[in-house]
Parts: sequence; C-alpha cells; structure tokens
Amino acid sequence: MSENTGDGSGSYFPRIDQFYIPDWLTMQLVLNNLICFTPLFSYGTTVFSIRKSKTALGFSIDICATMLLASILRVSYYIITPYEITLLRQSLVMIFIQLILLRTSLHYRPEEYKYENLSHVEPLTQLLHDVWLEYFPLNPFGADWKQLIKSLSYKNLLGFAYKILLVLIYKFLKFFDPSYKRFKSFWQWNEDRKFWMFLAYFFLMQFCITIFVAKIMNWNALAEWIGSFMGSLGLLIESLLPLPQISILNKLKSTQGFKLILLVSWLCGDVLKISYLIFGAKNISVLFLFFALFQMSLDIYIAGQYIYYRFYFLRIRDEQVGEGEEVEMTEVKFPTSEKSQMESSGVAA
Repeated sequence: MSENTGDGSGSYFPRIDQFYIPDWLTMQLVLNNLICFTPLFSYGTTVFSIRKSKTALGFSIDICATMLLASILRVSYYIITPYEITLLRQSLVMIFIQLILLRTSLHYRPEEYKYENLSHVEPLTQLLHDVWLEYFPLNPFGADWKQLIKSLSYKNLLGFAYKILLVLIYKFLKFFDPSYKRFKSFWQWNEDRKFWMFLAYFFLMQFCITIFVAKIMNWNALAEWIGSFMGSLGLLIESLLPLPQISILNKLKSTQGFKLILLVSWLCGDVLKISYLIFGAKNISVLFLFFALFQMSLDIYIAGQYIYYRFYFLRIRDEQVGEGEEVEMTEVKFPTSEKSQMESSGVAA
C-alpha cells in the first residue's frame, strides 16, 4: 500500500515525455506560410485604418501602383524562370491585398489628392533652357557663335553637365512626389476606372508577350533576356516604393494615415530579401543586391521621419513658438511722446 502511494499519480496517469507534433507541421512550413501571408497582415491593417478614419490622407496610393506592378512582373518572371513557390505565393497574395487597398484608398481619397488640386512642376524643356542660358549664348548658330566658342571651356562643360544631372534628378524625384502633377496625370486620374484599365492593360500585355515568347515560340535566348529584364525592372520599381511616402510625410509633417506595422513589415522584408540574396540565392546579378540595399536605405530614412514627426516635431515646434513669444515680450515699444522725452533728457544729460 505504501509503495502505491509512493508512486503518486504516476501509477494512474501516463507520463508524457514530449508534446505531440504532427509530421507535416514543420518549421519550414510555418516560415513559408508566414512569408506568404505577411502582406495580408501588414497592408490589411492599413485597409482597416483607412476605413475607420474614412480618409486616405497620409497614405500614398503610389504604394499600390509600385507593389502591383512589381508583383505582376515577378509572376511573369516565374513563367520564364521558375523560382521558389513560396515567393510566387507571396506575389499572388500581394496582388490580392493591393487591389483591395487600392479600391479602399480610391473610395476614401481626399480632395487634396485630386489632380486639379495638385501643384504644377516646371517642364523639363524650360529647366534645360535655363541651364543652357547659364553657360552658353542664346543663339549659338547666329551672331553669338564667337561667344559659344569662348564658352566651350572644360570648366563650363563640367558645370553644364553637373547642372543637367541635377535637373534630371529633380524631375525624377518630382515624378514620385504625389503632390505634383505628372505627365498625362499618370496614377492621378480623377476617374477610378482608369486605374483598373491601366492595370488590366499592363497585365494582359506583358503576360501575352511572356507566354508567346517562352511557351508558344520557345525562343529560349529571347525568353531569358526578357526574364532578366522583368526581374530587374520589378526590383527597380519595388526599390522606389518609399519615395512617394517620404514626400507625403515631409509635406504633412505628420504620421497620420501611415501605420507603424507597415514600416516594420518593410524593414523586416528588407532584411529577409538581403539575407536571401546574400546567403540563399545563387548566380544573382549585382543589380539585385544594389536595388535591395537602396530600398532599405530609403526605408531607414522613413523610419527616421516617423520617429521625428511622431515624437519630436510638435515639441520642437512648440519650443520654437515659445521662444518667439518670449522675444516679442522683451521688446518694449514706447509711444512717440515718451520716446522724445527720453531723447531730450538724454541730450540734457
């Protein structure tokens, strides 16, 4: 009897040495599904936030364009050069959630984002003309041809090339600034149907070209070239993802409409992508790694913007306003009669 009591509950209940884990539930399966469905969580929270606030102010719909174009190109790239099925699923999930996000953003698009309310940007021809006049005569083939020859110095040519480069960079950045009007109002259309028509045309055009070249005609050399071009173009477009959001945060001086979980998902995605390109992928181009590092640098810049505008901007602005009020209080303004009396007393002294 004493021996039975000494065993305690062990004689009645079986001893569990380890938890039961199904054979199919592997760590690789968990990670693959986590990578696939991360866009649903990160961008899904943005969808709920826009619907809750009933405005898309602070969120750039250019993000939808960037991710949709890049994901569609990745799917086409898979047709030519198959890669890991997990990344293909992630691209399909990304297309699904971005279509929902685009529809929500267009439905709650504020008046500030309408095309007629956007600012004008200087035409490229005008900027190039101004740079030319800065270094060269107005009419080089007329009476000013002697002045043109004199201006063809190494210093002038180098300065002219530098200014042209700055103009091109300026126009490039302004194109990704959603507060300025674009050529043919690209992705700034007032009619929602134009967004869907553009996506449909883009999808059909590049998918038909891909299937015709790679599957019907079996032009392997051309298919490989097209696949490399699509892969590089997709990475380039995706690397430019943060530029419109940087412009919006800088204009609004606020993080309204921009979710922290979206920023965290971008940074985590950058780390995973760079880790995969360095340690997991084989025979990749240096451009792939360059675009990934470039995108990560822009995401880090957005993180700095988020921290500054969320925690420091209002406090610094209030301190500056307070200092300005103190300076105004210390300025004593005397009436004209009192000022003349003080001057006369000073002269008498």
